Amino acid sequence: MSYSAPPGGPGPAGPYGAPGQQPIAPHGAPPQQPGWYPPGPPPPPPPAGNPGGGKGLKAAVIGLSVLALVAVLGVGGFALYNEVGGGSLPLAEGSGEDTEQVVSQEDIATLLDGRTQALKSGDEDAYLAPFVGQAKEEQRKLFRNLRKVPFAESKYMVLKQTGGSDEYGSDVKVALDIAFVHQIKGVDVRPVSEWYRWTVERESASAEPRITGVGGSPSAYGLASAVYYPAPWDLYEDMYVKRNAHTVTIAAKKNAAAAGRYAPIIEQAAKADVELWKSKAPEVSDIPSGFLVVIEPDRKTYTKLYNNGGRDVGWDAGQSVPMPAFNAGYGGGTEDALEYGGARIKLDASTSRFTSSAWQRGVAEISRHEIAHALVQPLDDGSYGYDEKTSIRAWVVEGFAEYVAYRFDRGLGKDRVRRDLSGEDFDGKLPEQDFEGSLNPIGMNYALSYLAVQFIADKGGEEAAFEFVVAHYKKPTEFEQQLRKAVGMGESEFEAAWAQYVRSNS
Repeated sequence: MSYSAPPGGPGPAGPYGAPGQQPIAPHGAPPQQPGWYPPGPPPPPPPAGNPGGGKGLKAAVIGLSVLALVAVLGVGGFALYNEVGGGSLPLAEGSGEDTEQVVSQEDIATLLDGRTQALKSGDEDAYLAPFVGQAKEEQRKLFRNLRKVPFAESKYMVLKQTGGSDEYGSDVKVALDIAFVHQIKGVDVRPVSEWYRWTVERESASAEPRITGVGGSPSAYGLASAVYYPAPWDLYEDMYVKRNAHTVTIAAKKNAAAAGRYAPIIEQAAKADVELWKSKAPEVSDIPSGFLVVIEPDRKTYTKLYNNGGRDVGWDAGQSVPMPAFNAGYGGGTEDALEYGGARIKLDASTSRFTSSAWQRGVAEISRHEIAHALVQPLDDGSYGYDEKTSIRAWVVEGFAEYVAYRFDRGLGKDRVRRDLSGEDFDGKLPEQDFEGSLNPIGMNYALSYLAVQFIADKGGEEAAFEFVVAHYKKPTEFEQQLRKAVGMGESEFEAAWAQYVRSNS
């Protein structure tokens, strides 16, 4: 999450703010959305006749007004046809929807499979062969950056195509929405995707198709924020990559010296989080053992990373961006398929946690917080509602990340609580689901959330606290039962006891 007030976000973690700043929005959640949503694709309104909505990303796809899933190209891709959110592809000039395709399925399959195989083999010339002009130079940079990343899987698949003409001629274009499906070793527990748009042109029937333009797809699931473009490999002319046992730290090559100073601290934070999890959490599958962290000191570039709707919330110093599993909600996934394959962490290195004299402590704190979010991300079943009773409680999400961050630095945690609660009117209530809409300052809500999880750990033990968090992520509707198991109290009794705990610890 962003870190100014604390980090993280519900479900997917959001932004963590910089000390002394008042955040204006949680985890980059779109302000127009009711409730607390992750910075990834929020659910659309429930379709008619289904007031309870759907399940996470599955609802985001199923709830679209026009949807058809059609296997294409014989390469395992899926054409996703819809007319929502301004995401439909442009038709070639003078063409209609029923016209002949000037670029055949075989042509497109060759383009996709050729880029996939060339990336795997490291054949730069083969990879660049169909690109022309500026697109070729941009893809040269991309190819070299991608080759530095430890992918367990990487492939190109078509999601949608539009364009054509009833006769071959010059300046005929086909627009392809392409998924770069990838899984980073140790970081992603399932393949995730980044969505591109390729412009393919063919001058004549005998000419080879050429890719003349590459950019981010305008939307996915009808949402610009669900594209996860640009990634650092798209933005950086040359990419610094530092691999450690638990982290893949990325920065622009020009910032390699600073990133090299931060990388060991980020690795230590990841190691501490993973070891704490292994010692205290119940055994569950699909928990990552590693984390991708992007360090970026330029605010505009930081805001662009992984899209986030293009909005700068203004106060965040870090964010854990949830990455939906590629088959979540479509593509033949099973009912128990994971909604999230992993997360991407980005940190704003221009903030005081990185620039103050106490930067080592600050970098460790924000790293532990954001890594804690990424650690539990695959447990999130994607069940978001407009009501906290059907969603993961925001205070559980943020409180857990704060608890992990300060578990290794209790003094810093006490200082933060003291600062964020000093002079504030405490009404004895747990933080509201919508931190942004709360009457409390966001920093206060983070502190209260931290004390809620700390209270559970003090009352029932750390193992009980971790078990509570795991259970709540997986089944947020069973909150009352989960609390009773953790501390022997229902929600009302818990809130009253916790309120007294807050007053005695602030």
